[in-house]
Amino acid sequence: MGYQVRALTPELAVTFADYLSNIDFGHAPHWATCFCTYYQLNCSHQEWQNRSGDQNRREAMEQIKSGRMKGYLAFDGDKCIGWCNANDASRYIRLEKEMKPLIQDKKVGCGICYVIHPDYRRQGIARLLLKTAIEGFRAEGYTSMLALPVDAKEETVKLYRGTLNMYMELGFQELERHGDTCVMWLNL
Repeated sequence: MGYQVRALTPELAVTFADYLSNIDFGHAPHWATCFCTYYQLNCSHQEWQNRSGDQNRREAMEQIKSGRMKGYLAFDGDKCIGWCNANDASRYIRLEKEMKPLIQDKKVGCGICYVIHPDYRRQGIARLLLKTAIEGFRAEGYTSMLALPVDAKEETVKLYRGTLNMYMELGFQELERHGDTCVMWLNL
């Protein structure tokens, strides 16, 4: 497997946006217009529903260029084949209320969203992205990493947050559950 992972930079913003614009979200059409901005915006559900894909794309591009949106892109040669939204947990302001008791005053990273090209699923791309995110957080002096995978029977629900197994294989421990959502923690 000769895949490469690169950190999202302003120079890769168009690659990121084009990748998400051209991927087939037939399994979850409501994700097609997100551009990974959902957790980084704190608007009402109704406001979110009214946002267009173009609006979210522009917001993502602005956040990438300002350094507020971070993550990793996976490539097969020059072809982008995967994305992982991995950032300081405090950047996911939609989840601030839920995360604050866990994070407290610690420097905690979080990987919240994985989008793998359909032709490359089940080939370890999400695990590769997660491993790279862990290494990146360690290098930046983070003390921990938080993850929120969904342990549900419906496969499409689990896809975008990664699988419970991939986190456990890399040493994450389950702290608690809220319905189908597992709160996973890794000390770095």
